[in-house]
Amino acid sequence: MRAIIDSIHSQVPNSIANLHRRFDAVVSLDSHLDVSLGGDDHIYPKELQMIARRTGAHTAIRQLFGPRPPSKTRVIVAIPEMMLVRHAEDTESNLPPNLRVRDRDASVASVVKFLSRQRGIEIFQSPPESLSDLSPMLVAPGAWLLDIDVDYMQEMQRECYTRIINPKPGVLQSMSQVLEFVRRSKPQIITISEAKVSAIRDEKSAFSGFVTELKSIGYSFEEGEIATTDAEVIRGISVCKEFYRTVSKTLMLRHMDEMMNGEFGSFRREEESAARKFFSSKGYKY
Repeated sequence: MRAIIDSIHSQVPNSIANLHRRFDAVVSLDSHLDVSLGGDDHIYPKELQMIARRTGAHTAIRQLFGPRPPSKTRVIVAIPEMMLVRHAEDTESNLPPNLRVRDRDASVASVVKFLSRQRGIEIFQSPPESLSDLSPMLVAPGAWLLDIDVDYMQEMQRECYTRIINPKPGVLQSMSQVLEFVRRSKPQIITISEAKVSAIRDEKSAFSGFVTELKSIGYSFEEGEIATTDAEVIRGISVCKEFYRTVSKTLMLRHMDEMMNGEFGSFRREEESAARKFFSSKGYKY
């Protein structure tokens, strides 16, 4: 059994593709839904493109195996219920007022339905559901892969790149529950991402303790793409977030009506032009 470590989640699809294997199922444990469609990473400087793809990592994993149907590969994302609610609220806030549901349960149900029908991504809310309840869904598959974004675990919040600030007890999953799920289900391949380089290299970190436990279960470890420093990743994430918040989102709202009618040309031209100015001002070169 193998485990592969990458620095950021958007590197995981490459690691999976390099295995040259088909899987009957992929289960991803994550505190975020990385389900943007992507395709616009060309507007970012080359050194930021992989970081920009973080928001579409689950979509990219789904695309590795083709749409379902006809693909038989299931892609299941286990996400804490409260983080799913936060995603639904953020999604709804970007919609025109007349399209907002304004009901939490209905908004969450809409996101789950959309991802299942339009993206082929199934959602499993854990917590509160137990990861052990996923096991029956994985009996039939002959080969499946477990993808772990470490921000899914409570103990990793100080050692990951996008931490959940002061979550209430029970909001996030515990490391012990994740390890128990692995012991019971024994996926052939595990991909792990979003741990800081400092945590990967520190033998006393919570991440290293997690690795030690997985080794005791029988996993051998290899490194995929590991960043040189945390600083370069953290700055890249910060700059990409600032671009979305101050430039891309503003343009989206301005062009919302035409985009709702399927007209994206004007938005894309304006966004690309604004991107070059923004990232150049931050010291990045194209």
